[in-house]
Amino acid sequence: MIKSTIQLIKEGEGLTVEFKRTIDSPYKIAKTIASFANTSGGVLLVGVGDNRELLGIKSELNELEKLEKACTELVDKMIPVRFKSEKLDNRILLRVEIDESQERPHYAINEKGQRMIYIRVKDKSVPTLRLFIEGESDIDTKTLLASRHVRTLVQYLKEYDSISAKVFSRIINISEKRAERMMNDLAEKQVLLKLKKGKPELYSLKWVE
Repeated sequence: MIKSTIQLIKEGEGLTVEFKRTIDSPYKIAKTIASFANTSGGVLLVGVGDNRELLGIKSELNELEKLEKACTELVDKMIPVRFKSEKLDNRILLRVEIDESQERPHYAINEKGQRMIYIRVKDKSVPTLRLFIEGESDIDTKTLLASRHVRTLVQYLKEYDSISAKVFSRIINISEKRAERMMNDLAEKQVLLKLKKGKPELYSLKWVE
């Protein structure tokens, strides 16, 4: 069920909702859009403060120009978005909807020209290197990094975009079924990102330099 803008504001920010007073930087919006597409989709409300205060936007055209730059120039692969303006309490808000993508992972390009993968963790858009290294999830990071197999997998995926269980099994000399179980476990722990379903299933690291 699609929730109304009023309902989203009442419920506050979370995994699938983010508020912005204004689009002050296309780079920040690209990060938010990519993180929604890489996770569960979401709604970005522009003209709303962090405390749920209705602020409105001064120029719809100005906000849309920055949004267009974020979507067309600063996200790789392009993410389709839906947007519309709404009037609440005599203030104009911009509602931007992003679906969970079947083409993930999507990279957001930052001010330094780096391509980063972001995902949503609670109400934040988190770069996945930070998630992996700092343990901002339920991952026992030290245990994972102590595994020679996991270190080998991470190094491989820093050089190549994706890997299948068959390839991984050959690299570390284990059965394909065991490799598949290991990779599914890492996907559940938010280390790997399972790509589009197909045969063979492919996995990507949730961060790339």
